[in-house]
Amino acid sequence: MTKIQTTRGSIDIQKPDTTTLKQLQNLLTFGVLPFKQTFNGADFGIVMQCGDKEVYCLKQQPLEVEEKQAHINFQLHHIMIMDAYCRYIKLGFSGAYLASPYLRQRDNGLWETGVSHFIFPSDNEQVSAKSVGKAYDNKFGNGATNMFMAFVDCFKQAFSESKLTMPQYFGIDIRPRSHLKSLAMYFMVSGSDVFCLRTNLREQEDPSWTILVNGGINKVYHLPAFPMTINEKDLSEAKGRT
Repeated sequence: MTKIQTTRGSIDIQKPDTTTLKQLQNLLTFGVLPFKQTFNGADFGIVMQCGDKEVYCLKQQPLEVEEKQAHINFQLHHIMIMDAYCRYIKLGFSGAYLASPYLRQRDNGLWETGVSHFIFPSDNEQVSAKSVGKAYDNKFGNGATNMFMAFVDCFKQAFSESKLTMPQYFGIDIRPRSHLKSLAMYFMVSGSDVFCLRTNLREQEDPSWTILVNGGINKVYHLPAFPMTINEKDLSEAKGRT
């Protein structure tokens, strides 16, 4: 077990045990594929495509900006996502949630840098009684809309309490993973657990660790992973059924 020290305290870094990994494999649409040997620092693949079927997300799209500002907004989104995670996991959802900043250049030369929301509700996730609270359930599963709206509220709170200006967003679109181009899959949460997906923990460079400590997190699972595509014959293994 590794321990990361921050100015605010420490975090234990653990490898996911078999039970924790199987829970994640079960929740994610196409699961998590363990590699037989480490590949470029990764031991797992987060499966984003199985055969010709892709994982979809909700894309929170901002106004287009110049490239320099896009990179600033990209880092800002990463920091605010981490703050939002600390708030979100206290709400008691049992599914998995992967919020990732993305960068995408448009045909006009400008850049969009928003947030992609990959939502994986559990079978017993709470479903809203209001129709507006089910807007995305058909696409992502029962309870996904509640999870998304709760996370966005936490995201807004992160900006508000930091006194930073939230970028202007003008739409929420359903998009496949391949649409997003450059995607930063750094951290995700499942139930009350936090997973670091980076191959390198970046203890000194990434402010996430201090944010997590400030948010009351003292344990993170390290799941060094890449997004990947698999053949349908490998799905049972990725879903932990073999």
